[in-house]
Amino acid sequence: MTHSLLLYTSRLTIVGINEINFSQLIQYYQENADHLMYGGGSVPRTDIQIRTTYDTWLNNIRNQNEVRFFLLLDEKLIGVVGISNIIRGAFHAAYLGYHIAESAQGKGYMTEALEEIILFAFTAMNLHRLMANYRPDNIASGRVLEKLDFVKEGLAKDYLLVDGIWADHVLTSLINPNWKPE
Repeated sequence: MTHSLLLYTSRLTIVGINEINFSQLIQYYQENADHLMYGGGSVPRTDIQIRTTYDTWLNNIRNQNEVRFFLLLDEKLIGVVGISNIIRGAFHAAYLGYHIAESAQGKGYMTEALEEIILFAFTAMNLHRLMANYRPDNIASGRVLEKLDFVKEGLAKDYLLVDGIWADHVLTSLINPNWKPE
């Protein structure tokens, strides 16, 4: 799945990893590192850490375990979305993760992008289930998932290591009503 990827919304261009300019990725992470820490996990800050993250994504994409989407607004990188840990067989599911630049937050860009990305996941990728998890205090992320009809399934205690501390997460999912056996 390392082929070209190109999606459009009314305001955004969504590209795949082959179409992203690496210097844009460096600028995005360096400008937003503190903001992105709030979402969870580790955030690459140095050029080397960003390159390592990029190379990991590329390897996972080659192994068909992941797809990465990069959100561009007027050619500026404002967000990253991943469909990762793709499992086929009896599951046909994956995790949806996303983050957006602090300056682009609260303007509906992520909801707009995710509508197209979910459509891609459910049609082109033929996934049956997408799971997305967020920290209970991340109200904005919860609202995005609610707008997209993700269903809350529970609360996972000490789910993800965030800045060295285990953090609880709300578990949500969305089912593809048009899934077809392969």
